[in-house]
Amino acid sequence: MKISNLLIHLHNSVDAFSLKQRHLHLIGELLPDTRISVAEGNRDFLEKLPEADCVLTWVFKSAWYADAPKLKVLFTPAAGHDWVDADPAGRVRTFYGSFHGRIMRESLLSMILYFNRRIGKSLADQKKRIWGRFGYNDCAALFSQRVLIVGFGALGQSMAELLKAFGASITAVKRNTEGFEGHPDVDRIVTFDRLEGELPDADHVVFVLPGGAETDAIFTARHFNAMKPGAYLYNLGRGNCYREEDLLIALKDGPLAGAGLDVFVEEPLAPRSLLWEQPDVLITPHSSAISREYIDLFIQEWLDILRENQSEHGIIH
Repeated sequence: MKISNLLIHLHNSVDAFSLKQRHLHLIGELLPDTRISVAEGNRDFLEKLPEADCVLTWVFKSAWYADAPKLKVLFTPAAGHDWVDADPAGRVRTFYGSFHGRIMRESLLSMILYFNRRIGKSLADQKKRIWGRFGYNDCAALFSQRVLIVGFGALGQSMAELLKAFGASITAVKRNTEGFEGHPDVDRIVTFDRLEGELPDADHVVFVLPGGAETDAIFTARHFNAMKPGAYLYNLGRGNCYREEDLLIALKDGPLAGAGLDVFVEEPLAPRSLLWEQPDVLITPHSSAISREYIDLFIQEWLDILRENQSEHGIIH
């Protein structure tokens, strides 16, 4: 894929999500014949947009495509479609990041091991200088447990690969299972209408669902009640897939032993939220994908796509 005029706008309040000089140096070395422009802000980005045939950006509104007559392809690190709209005319190809699983699966693993290995107890005992060795007799090994992954896109598949390497039994839930039968990293794959029947056997239930109306409150109080007593819930997708009040009931009076939560309906999580007070809830601030390797992985994915489309039938002709 040949690029003549590349426009980059990858500024972010999270430093790990922002373009660094080393990335520019790499791009310049690999694309020596390409004009590379780095926008200093939104106004500068929109001023330079009409000349760009390829854009790397965090934000792109549908109305902007009309001001980008030469634009043929757009890449964003974001996995969700929250900030980058697809071209309503279908002229510009839009690629969303699919590399996040390599980072987020480590975040999930750390949450699972936090509960399995009683890390919270260890930290509390250490603070009090207590040698509480006999409090670990009910620790469970991941290789003896069943993990249920709700949402089996790129993120869910990457998580399954890592957890399977630890010996866990993996059940995946996907809207359409066609073509996924016999997947090497799952023991079972089912559609969502069969989710409730899988819950009584799952030690860990993981959500990596996208946001939007289709997933809003898709996991109901009935589903919570069907979960295995002593199970743990994790959410690293979007916070809308269940109601917070249902989660709290399941934690206080229901089957849940704990929850690892990275995403919430309201972010930042409000100080008034009762989730802060729950002793068996591990809260992270929508940080499961934050890593110093983030933009490196995005740039590598982008370059791989360029290499795969070198023929005359590629994205840019």
